[in-house]
Amino acid sequence: MQIDRGDRIVPAPSTQKGRLSIGAVVAVVAALAVALVTLPDLRDFLRREAYTAASLVGAQTPADEYAPIYARLEVEPLRAGLVASPKISAPLAKLLREPCDKRAIAALAEGLIIEGEDRVAARTYRGFAAACPESAMEKGKAGELFLRIGDTDNALAIADSLISEQPVFADFHYLRARALAAAKRYDAAIGEFKTSIELFHDRAMVHERLFLELANAYVAVGKPCEAALAILSWVALDPPRRSTSGARKRVEEYGALGCRNLPALDDQPKKL
Repeated sequence: MQIDRGDRIVPAPSTQKGRLSIGAVVAVVAALAVALVTLPDLRDFLRREAYTAASLVGAQTPADEYAPIYARLEVEPLRAGLVASPKISAPLAKLLREPCDKRAIAALAEGLIIEGEDRVAARTYRGFAAACPESAMEKGKAGELFLRIGDTDNALAIADSLISEQPVFADFHYLRARALAAAKRYDAAIGEFKTSIELFHDRAMVHERLFLELANAYVAVGKPCEAALAILSWVALDPPRRSTSGARKRVEEYGALGCRNLPALDDQPKKL
């Protein structure tokens, strides 16, 4: 027993309670440490908070746990404001653990596109395809994004690489055709559009858009008759459904550019 300042008799501090308090603190700290190690979601949350704080004060990207990802994808470190977004940080964290996770790279690219970073998204796809096996589709997505932002050189380079790897895949020839057309290399584009159509196992499934792009390439090189025949060829694959007023109007428009004696819509057109 001891006397306090009011001369009241109080019990002495319990050493057992002190030990219990210290033990509780140690247990909490240990639990948090285990959580940080074992719960990816919690780690990712704390990462996002750090990047958000850095972004708010205008600091540079915090020192980079994601550096291995950037090096692997061959892109510059993302700014703090981007990484603060869960749509960016979550797939980055996943790629840190699983470098060739296809869903993670798709999520990262989609997050970058939402933020207006289409070029960075294209480069991440391209870097992923270079680093990970069986990634032709990701390389194709890179080509599509480069084409969308008007970078025909990179789109063509990717299309050429894909065709060298899989020469009979129609979609890769179609990518190359559109990149050539965007670069105003219309004669080469016409050949690639036609190859794309020929490589489809069921030509009736080829979308009208491909034939329209082929027709426009013919117009660009001063061949309106061939342009009209391209549309007629599309109609001929399924006349009951495709002999529409819209198709007729297109054929008439191309014919008006200097093409006479075109076959009727229901007639079989000449081979492209």
